[in-house]
Amino acid sequence: MNITFQTLNAVYRPSVPAQNKQKPRPETIKGDYDTVNISHVTSSLEDEESFARILAKRTASQLNEGASPERFQELSRRISDGSYQPNAQRIAGRLLGLN
Repeated sequence: MNITFQTLNAVYRPSVPAQNKQKPRPETIKGDYDTVNISHVTSSLEDEESFARILAKRTASQLNEGASPERFQELSRRISDGSYQPNAQRIAGRLLGLN
């Protein structure tokens, strides 16, 4: 856990005698306060594991049951006779989830 303290009034002014002080009008008072920010610092390993989990879930949800036996036989025939030409751009797009 990372805790950061920020002080807006880093240099405190000496007190002013009471007769010279002016009371600020309520509409001109600004939030001149110290702030505290608390944040959880994640390691890059946690980020990578989280990303991998999300990617695996997304990929698994998009999987179909597969090719029909007829489609499989057609592809097998085209591969064996050398007429099958895979489209590298389409394959890359599908791997990246663009198509």
